[in-house]
Amino acid sequence: MAMPATLVTIGEAMIALYPDHHLPLSDARSFGSDVGGAEFNVATSLARLGLPTAWVSRLGADGFGDRILAAAGEAGVDTSAVERDAARPTGLYVKEPVVGPTGVRTRMHYYRSGSAASVLGVAQLRSEPAAALLHGAALVHTSGITPALSASTADVAANLRSLIGPATLVSVDLNLRPALWIDRDRSALEALVTQADILFAGDEETATHFGHTDPVRIFADLPHLETLVLKDEERRASAYRSDGSATHVPSLTVEVVEPVGAGDAFAAGFLAGRVEGRDDTTSLRFGHALAALTLIGHGDRPLTVPTHRERNTIAAADDATWARWRVHPGDIPWREATP
Repeated sequence: MAMPATLVTIGEAMIALYPDHHLPLSDARSFGSDVGGAEFNVATSLARLGLPTAWVSRLGADGFGDRILAAAGEAGVDTSAVERDAARPTGLYVKEPVVGPTGVRTRMHYYRSGSAASVLGVAQLRSEPAAALLHGAALVHTSGITPALSASTADVAANLRSLIGPATLVSVDLNLRPALWIDRDRSALEALVTQADILFAGDEETATHFGHTDPVRIFADLPHLETLVLKDEERRASAYRSDGSATHVPSLTVEVVEPVGAGDAFAAGFLAGRVEGRDDTTSLRFGHALAALTLIGHGDRPLTVPTHRERNTIAAADDATWARWRVHPGDIPWREATP
């Protein structure tokens, strides 16, 4: 009998297209493809780490939807609560390389309006098998992107606690995307954040959403919050607890190929550490490690994930060793030697 999914993510997955040879879209004649989406990225990373994980969403009854389900299956994700929609398509996004004064960056173009996932609603989450997964989960994770998709997904986000078991933790990645909220009421996003036991956010988006980055004030405004994880880009990540404790872990030095997806990988790594009963230092290290493994590739998910033994190596490293580690495609410092 399969193990029940103890971790559940809720959100959209899409097909990612990128121009071959890193050309501007105006010059591109052929494209490669991949699968991405914030909560999908988290789910597949957790499953690849060996943690029982399910993903709840909707996909078009099209070949792109088939491709996404296959990718989830390859990672070991339970997709029993993913519904197919014959009337609406699977969403798409295009990654465009843009040369700027600081080098090449990635510009994202989304084609998700009217997608199958945009009509994900409370009724689906209250029906089987989604309800069974949500009520039996140790933790449910979603992001601030989900309530921005439509009125029905906003309803899901605003009422998430009523859809899960009483002992289930809620994990939220703020994932503030201002373009998704133009001329829109953010009350569903605010409602989602107030329900979080664990909240992930970058410093810049924290300042935009809350008007500051002071953990003490954030905990005062969010009485349900137990852990706040703030990410300061290349410098460090910090885990603040409601009891006043704080843990800081510096970022790894990484040869960055592309930044898209690193935040999702970080969330997956931290949550994996929490689920495995690791301390906050180790959980933050796992977050950094998975983010680094995403940064060194062109995809939105880690090129590889550390085995249990490799995670123990990461946990056992002293601070000086951690500070010396450099990650690039040809050198992953904690990787076990191949026999």
